[in-house]
Order: sequence, then structure tokens, then C-alpha cells
Amino acid sequence: MIHNLRISPIFIFFKIYLMENFKFQKSLNDQGLINGLDIEGMLVLENSQQIKTELVGILSNLSDQVKITIRKPENLDLSCIQLFVAFIKRIEELNIVFQIIWDLDEDQELLLENAGLGYELFKTNLYA
Repeated sequence: MIHNLRISPIFIFFKIYLMENFKFQKSLNDQGLINGLDIEGMLVLENSQQIKTELVGILSNLSDQVKITIRKPENLDLSCIQLFVAFIKRIEELNIVFQIIWDLDEDQELLLENAGLGYELFKTNLYA
């Protein structure tokens, strides 16, 4: 038996808005390797799979020095924070020198501190 499934246009708009409401911009060096990442927007569970895909997809194209900037996230939750922690650990394993710049409001900084991840996310391994 086939049922007609009717999805509200508002629901479709809401899902597309959440999935596409973050920006992931890469900067390249002269060799074409990624030496900068700017990430902003809705850094939440609904976008976590797409953010993970982006982060995993760039690992093999990273320069030996990378500057990562998280710019004023409209929203930030634990799922994306955990992705960033895993990404940081992976680039450390690859011996990539990095700097992370967080442009957060007070509530977002408090979320990181209360989650016990402040050190992991605010550390830098001396990007030159």
C-alpha cells in the first residue's frame, strides 16, 4: 500500500536553512594546500554531519601550517565542539602546526569551559 506523504513547505525550508546555514571557507597557499579555515554560522547537531564531511575531506590537503578561525557562531553545541576536538587531535597526529582563533560570545565560552573542553579548544601549537 502506498501512502501519500505530504511534507509541509515550512518543514522543508527549516531543514534546508539549518543544513546550509554555516560557512566553511578555505584559504590556499602557493602550492595549493589549505593554510586557512574560516568557519561560521550554525555549528549545531543538524549541521554536524556536513561539517564532519568537510573537515575529514580536507585532511589530505592541509599545509604544514594552518590557521583555523571560528567566527561568531550563531549557535554552537556539543556535537560540533566534539568534532573540532577530534579534528585538532588528528592534525596534531599529522604534525601540522596550527592556530585556532575563537570569536565567541560569553555564553559560548562558558559552554566550552563547563564541558571541560576549554583547554583542548583554546590551545595552539605555536603557529608561526
